[in-house]
Amino acid sequence: MDLKKILIFRTGHLGDTIVAVPALWAIRKAFHEAELTLLSNSDAQNPNYISARAVLPENGLIDRWEAYPTNIGKLAAPTAWLKLLARLRNYRYEAVLYLMTRNRTSEQVERDLWFFRAAGIKRVLCADYVRHNSLGTKVANPTPRVEKEAEFLLDALASEGVAVDLGNYSTDLLLSKSETSSADGWIAANCGGSGRLVAVAPGSKWESKIWPEERFADVVAQLIGSIGIFPVILGGAEDREKGDRLLSAWRTGANAAGQLSVRESAALLRRCELYLGNDTGTMHLAAAVGTPCVAVFAAIDWVGRWEPFGEGHKIFRRSVECEGCHSPTCFNAGKCLALIAPDQVLAACMEILAPVAATENPRQSVG
Repeated sequence: MDLKKILIFRTGHLGDTIVAVPALWAIRKAFHEAELTLLSNSDAQNPNYISARAVLPENGLIDRWEAYPTNIGKLAAPTAWLKLLARLRNYRYEAVLYLMTRNRTSEQVERDLWFFRAAGIKRVLCADYVRHNSLGTKVANPTPRVEKEAEFLLDALASEGVAVDLGNYSTDLLLSKSETSSADGWIAANCGGSGRLVAVAPGSKWESKIWPEERFADVVAQLIGSIGIFPVILGGAEDREKGDRLLSAWRTGANAAGQLSVRESAALLRRCELYLGNDTGTMHLAAAVGTPCVAVFAAIDWVGRWEPFGEGHKIFRRSVECEGCHSPTCFNAGKCLALIAPDQVLAACMEILAPVAATENPRQSVG
């Protein structure tokens, strides 16, 4: 396919953007001379929303950015849509690569196709694959395992003849020297000479995904006592208070929640030996930079769908009678999370950390 101007349609939050990175690199490689524009959503009403532009490198992967308006109110929406439609028409895109999530309904896909046709874009790739492989809006119970979201997007590209390699895909965020330097500076100022950094992410935007705070406190306290790790709290500003409570209980560690940009956080995660936390965008960020994850999953979604990139991670998820609820709040006293015991999570952390307990971790050296 000889295309020069391509629009990529992918919306969502931090995790949705990160899991699309291998697909974006496959597109960049296949259409290395094309100008790539990412159409992602903006969410002015959500103070915790992280845009795709804040996650992805400014240069080297995506060339242009467009905003898909959401949550702007009924009065403002028509004007915003018309302005977007006009911009897309004026730019004369040759094709759209439709990389939406697997819960898109046929009606939503048809609406999107109508919009792109109205924008003068006749060629829409991957839309049929997304429609025919939709998981639907309701999660099955009992919940079967499905392929990872990142692999689904690569399969969608392959269905259109785009070359992909599921065994060797890229998650490179092209972190800059400035972003790495900022993370190193934060570590030097807040972690002193501590050598064994472990990222701890005890929060989530969804209350139903949060493993109890006291269990994080227990696991990390034992890691501190047994092998001397130095915990670093990661997350948004809303997680800072919880992080302070945990650090007070541990009497060691540092709180980076809300202190660094997403990409600076990625650079910090690259210096950590382990990510311990909930199913969050931060987990996907850790996996993208090669940091092994011990992740606690609520049983609210399809098994496997949001598991992190790569191998060597330890994933905890327990099936319960209400699994597949896909609810941001829990109506069953957090039963699926309560079944995940601290000693099991501790053992998984030790399995990853213990083999290098007597040596200095090469991630810790400041370049």
